Amino acid sequence: MENIKINTVEKLSIDSSNTTRYLGYPRKVPLWKLEFILPEFCSLVRGKDNSDISFEIECSNGIAFIPSLSNIEAEYRLKKMFPDLLEIKSCLRA
Repeated sequence: MENIKINTVEKLSIDSSNTTRYLGYPRKVPLWKLEFILPEFCSLVRGKDNSDISFEIECSNGIAFIPSLSNIEAEYRLKKMFPDLLEIKSCLRA
């Protein structure tokens, strides 16, 4: 796992590199859209276990698309990726 310090005021977009989790057979996993708020400077923990998550951040506000079986798991996975997360504004099935 790689721990990176990022400036959330500048625009940052990262696409998922492992889409088999929600497109794969035999079980398709639902995709969740989460809107969240981060501090100006925060940590991003990126590794193989969250490479299926795509997100975009600008002006400390972010949107992430997370494959998971429930909204609770989606929020948990987002908090593991951004340990400094301030608030999750919404969590809707995409």
